[in-house]
Amino acid sequence: MEKIVDIYLPLDSRDEPNAEVWPVTTQQLSHLIQVIKDTGWEPHILNPDKPVTSVAEGIEVIRRAKGTRFINFMGGWAYPDFSVSPMWQLPSGTPKLMLGSAISDYPGAVGLLASVAGTAHVGIKTDRLFVEDFSDHDKYRNALTAFLDSGEYTPPYPETIGIDTNETHRIAARNMLTELSGSIYGVIGPRSMQMWNKISDADFLSHFGIVREGFDGLRLLKMTEKIPAEKAEAAMKFLLEKGMDLRLGNDPAKELTKDMVLFQMKAYYALLELKQQFKLDFIGVQDQLDWIEHYPATDLALGLLNNRLRPDGDGETVVAATEADDGAALTMQMLKLLSGGEPVGFNDLRYWDSEQRLYWFVNSGALAPYFAYGDHASLRGSWSERQTPMYFKLGGGTSSVVVRAPGVVTWARFSYKDHQLYLCAGRGITDVPTEEQWKTRSQQCSPDWPQWYLKLCGRIEWHINSNHPMTVLGDYLAELKAVAAEINIPFECYDTMTPEEFT
Repeated sequence: MEKIVDIYLPLDSRDEPNAEVWPVTTQQLSHLIQVIKDTGWEPHILNPDKPVTSVAEGIEVIRRAKGTRFINFMGGWAYPDFSVSPMWQLPSGTPKLMLGSAISDYPGAVGLLASVAGTAHVGIKTDRLFVEDFSDHDKYRNALTAFLDSGEYTPPYPETIGIDTNETHRIAARNMLTELSGSIYGVIGPRSMQMWNKISDADFLSHFGIVREGFDGLRLLKMTEKIPAEKAEAAMKFLLEKGMDLRLGNDPAKELTKDMVLFQMKAYYALLELKQQFKLDFIGVQDQLDWIEHYPATDLALGLLNNRLRPDGDGETVVAATEADDGAALTMQMLKLLSGGEPVGFNDLRYWDSEQRLYWFVNSGALAPYFAYGDHASLRGSWSERQTPMYFKLGGGTSSVVVRAPGVVTWARFSYKDHQLYLCAGRGITDVPTEEQWKTRSQQCSPDWPQWYLKLCGRIEWHINSNHPMTVLGDYLAELKAVAAEINIPFECYDTMTPEEFT
């Protein structure tokens, strides 16, 4: 057997983030190459001069593969289909390792998890490995050697705990599914950043009785432009009076401006009009990448929709998933109904501390202001500031909070394996940080975005096939297992301990 391993490097489609991430990636790559050579293998870098930045480029680059092993190395956020469709061109029997940079500065781990959502969906077998300090060769040498020599790497995993269900859980599951049946999900825009997170219309209908309606982003824009300025002004005043901190400035290149917020409030009302016109029960909005190339992000509007207290609200939440993530929207709506209408969180699995079992859930999208303190009567603890110019050219803020609502949390996610829909879920507890702790944690991890720190009951990064786990306060794990049984799809729980064992 020829001991050659191909190394493939995808990243973003945008020049600005790639210009910042690529130099870091090449430094990490130099260490990776040394470790591979130390094992007696020869690294073959498929694209040494620049990252893959499109599907077409990825297919062209991957044709250079000649090794008996394949490593897909993501040093930062990478569009998932820059990996999935090109990797489909490889021989199915070639062992494939997804390797993600797990430093907090850049979301390489997020890119990996988003990509394996696609490879798992279409049945491409992959293993995964996360590396934080590439200069510490001993930390990952054995894992890499195992993959190269045996063709697979599966880290040891403790035995998972059993989840018992009873008739009460089954009744709750059936009642929730009855509420879902006949509902309408409206999605604005195509898949976001080429993520494999769509659920087919057939699965929506056959498993849940849900209708999926699609809308072009242009429709939302034209509706947004027709919202009266005074209505947006009143909404902005409402946010300030209820305690949201709008961190306004005058430089649109670097600061959140009043005009940006007013546009976002118009988008908020446009989404409500679209909901009313088409009788939508929950929604998803693409935002990235089409919308944010030309207009302020919709994220602030989405965070408010997921909140009970909101401008011209009726006391109910409206599930609104960012990045047009169907699997997220469906999971959020399910958790909303199981929890009696409570807000549900949209998250990225961004970073973790294995020794403490502590996970950073951080996403550019939004968290409902409720999650700051578990308060339905105020927006205190929430803020909005201009999102990173490197990604958000026209600005706009998100609905940011540091989650300090204590207690048990359930996470869940609908995903695919081999074209089969399944449900995975688990539990944890909110790690309530001090002011100093959250500032330290977020310093290199998108401090302008909402942050939820969780101690999870399982090492989900080794199993979950998505970068987006959804969260709700409370324990609904048994009900979720009952849901999967009712609709006859697989259920996976990765918990190796209970939330009580943290206390």
